[in-house]
Amino acid sequence: RYTVRVNLESEILPRLKVGVNLIPTYRIRDEVRAEGHWADNGVINSALSAMPMAPIYAADGVTYSSQTELAPAYNYPGVTNPVANITENHSKLNTANILANAFAEYGIMKDLKYRASGNVSYTGNRRNSYRTSRMPLNQILPPSVATGTAFSDQSVGWLFNQTLDYNKDFGDDHSLGVLIGMESTRNSIQSSSASGSAFPNDLVETLNASASGSTTTATSSLVENSTISYFARINYSYKNRYLFNLSVRRDGSSIFGPDKRWGNFPAASIGWRIHEEEFFKNIGFISEAKLRASYGLSGNNAFTSFYPYAALLSTDNYVFNNILGNGLRVSSPENRNLSWEKNQQFDIGLDLGLFNNRIYFTADYYDRITKDLLLSVNVPTITGFSTVVQNIGKMQNKGWEFSISTRNLTGAFTWNTSANLSFNRNEVLALGPTGDPIRSGTGVGETNITMIGQPIGSFYGYLQTGIFLNQADLAASTRDATARPGDVKYADINGDKRINADDRGIIGNNQPDFTYGLTNNLSYKGFDLSIAVQGSQGGEILNLSRRFFENLEGNQNQLTTVLNRWRSETSPGDGVTPRANARPTGQNNAISSRWVEDASYLRIQNLTLGYRLPASLIKQAKLQQVRVYLSAQNLYTFTDYLGYNPEVSNYEGALTGGVDYGSFPLARTFSVGINIGF
Repeated sequence: RYTVRVNLESEILPRLKVGVNLIPTYRIRDEVRAEGHWADNGVINSALSAMPMAPIYAADGVTYSSQTELAPAYNYPGVTNPVANITENHSKLNTANILANAFAEYGIMKDLKYRASGNVSYTGNRRNSYRTSRMPLNQILPPSVATGTAFSDQSVGWLFNQTLDYNKDFGDDHSLGVLIGMESTRNSIQSSSASGSAFPNDLVETLNASASGSTTTATSSLVENSTISYFARINYSYKNRYLFNLSVRRDGSSIFGPDKRWGNFPAASIGWRIHEEEFFKNIGFISEAKLRASYGLSGNNAFTSFYPYAALLSTDNYVFNNILGNGLRVSSPENRNLSWEKNQQFDIGLDLGLFNNRIYFTADYYDRITKDLLLSVNVPTITGFSTVVQNIGKMQNKGWEFSISTRNLTGAFTWNTSANLSFNRNEVLALGPTGDPIRSGTGVGETNITMIGQPIGSFYGYLQTGIFLNQADLAASTRDATARPGDVKYADINGDKRINADDRGIIGNNQPDFTYGLTNNLSYKGFDLSIAVQGSQGGEILNLSRRFFENLEGNQNQLTTVLNRWRSETSPGDGVTPRANARPTGQNNAISSRWVEDASYLRIQNLTLGYRLPASLIKQAKLQQVRVYLSAQNLYTFTDYLGYNPEVSNYEGALTGGVDYGSFPLARTFSVGINIGF
């Protein structure tokens, strides 16, 4: 990675200031797909799933082992050879990025100034991928046909902002600030991709080396969006004691249809600096006290699709009169009523400084109602579509946030501490006119559900109540028709004396009870030490990696937890892990509470030790300061979670949060550096 940063700022005229910031970056990255199940070429899961005694290569020492020794017996494809996955899947991504910012500020008069600013960003990606003929195809019969893909995209965006800012004091008691402005943005992404196969050998990996006529796919796309906003703000202060703020925005977005593009978003806040009151000035240990309150409405137009309101067309084939023809089909349904997602928020807070602000405390309570949620909702297959984007439902987030900072020791040895603590409660309040739940999947079935009265994207599945210990237990219990002694026992949620999909329910959620952080900074005679920890208590993760590593089907490597499995009536194991079974029965590996784990953790986020060289040593070199340091990031995580990272979520979007499906471990980083000031 290569990065250059240029900052220029100058007052070219007595009342005119201009500045430019330029950051070009170029990055070359050799890519390996790390996350995901081994069937999706996820290297982490491939390495963990492979038999530990299986060789990397076959007997000839050249061909990769296909890891299929167990496949015939279990009617199951072999695990992808992890070494072949890394070595024979070549993918290189070249990225060029340029970010340019510029501004001009002109003082029209003493209390009035005009400012114009803008930025332009460009990102160009070029990815060349190649799977060699030595890569086992379907993990069974190497060698395979080599394939190559060339992909490129270009993203260009710009933003332009201009404001008029008026600030004036009227006597000693009144201060007024007025700001008006506008902002516009535009973004476009153009991409193209082509692939080929039947390469004569693996010496040349570019598409021109593929067999003539073997280009199987060639696609291109262009998507664009733009926004424009007008805004105004008024600040008023009386005796620097009573503070008032009013603001309004009018935003328009091309994401929405012509009749729904505009939204109006007002906000207001007040503040009372209590310590400025006469009756408060005799309380000597309180150096600052301020009450704050605000209420406002904001809009959200962030969505993965650039045209979610429009009926989009895609190419397709059809047969007419026994002749194959090319045509178009509607690939996404129209919804011209789609509009802004709206956040309505109320806040009240207290700032309190004690002993000349040696102790500083803040407390905030917030209540945010999100209306007209932008969500992809499942629709009946009879429509010809699987999902449609709608403004559906209402959600509430409310909670408390606390922070405290202290100067514990001053002088030659200093010690400062800061800490924070947050509580948030999430609840879905409404879901469209019918209130029907939204079930969401992650490629392995439905894993999450969003329903009224529960947190968004709660985990969805069966509730495990134990193991069928013996035949008598099986006969006396509600069960799946194929269940046997040693299989998983599930709760009959709907009470119909059968175990089926109707018995699925909420089995957890990834919303923590509270989160926290603590930072200590110490210094003594040029040495400085900083320790930062963060953590989360409560909340859960749906660990789908365990669904494969504890499947007890004998077709891949297993976790040591399977040693506690049910073996017989007299050896029931831990009462949670079912029997080994090459031909699965009883839905033992269904999405269930068996895979839900506590996501609580405490992490040493950063540890930095530094030393500032004495001025007497560096003054000969005309240096202002020299500091050397050693730093560690993500040094250690204390958690009971069996996966790599208790914060992980493999899938984007609020509806499928908290699912771990072959995630990549969090990197532990050590760095050494030097800061030099001239």
